[in-house]
Amino acid sequence: MKVRDNTRFLFIFLFILFLVSCNNEGVFYQYRHIDRGRWYSDSVIQFKIDATALNLGVPYDLSIEITSNGRYPYRDIWMQVAHNLTDTTLQYEKVHYFLADDFGRWLGDGVGGLYQLSLPLYLSVPLDTTYHYVIQLKHIMDDNPLHGIEKMGLKLEVSDKHNRGRR
Repeated sequence: MKVRDNTRFLFIFLFILFLVSCNNEGVFYQYRHIDRGRWYSDSVIQFKIDATALNLGVPYDLSIEITSNGRYPYRDIWMQVAHNLTDTTLQYEKVHYFLADDFGRWLGDGVGGLYQLSLPLYLSVPLDTTYHYVIQLKHIMDDNPLHGIEKMGLKLEVSDKHNRGRR
C-alpha cells in the first residue's frame, strides 16, 4: 500500500512540475475545420480575439496555421487577410505563402498525409486591451473549391523580441 501511495505522489508531483515548468507565452490559438477539405472562395474564416486576455504594452506575434493534405494541388497559396489590428475598421491585404519547396517537399510537420505549417503574419504588434480584434482569412486562388486545406488556424503569442528583452 505504501508503494502505491508513493507512486501516486510521484506522479502528481511530476505532473505539477511539468505544468509549472512550461513557459508557454501563447495567448490565443484556434483552428477552424474546413468541411471535407474543400475551401470555397466565398467562405471567410473568422477569428475573434478577446483583448481582455492581452497585456498592455506587450508586443505580440500573429501566425497563420495551415493544415493541408496530399490532395492540395499547389506549392503555394494566396489569401486575403482582413484585420482591425491597427484601426477600428477592417484593413485588407493579400498575403502569399509557400507550402512546399522547389522540389515539391511539403514544408512544416507532417504525419499520416497531413501537413501542418505555421506561417508568420504580423510580428511585434502592440495590441490594446480595450478592443476586440477580428482576423478574417479568405483564399484568392482560382480553384473553387480549393481542395486539400483541412484546417486554418490563428496563433497569437508574446513576441520573441519582448521575450529576449526580459532574459
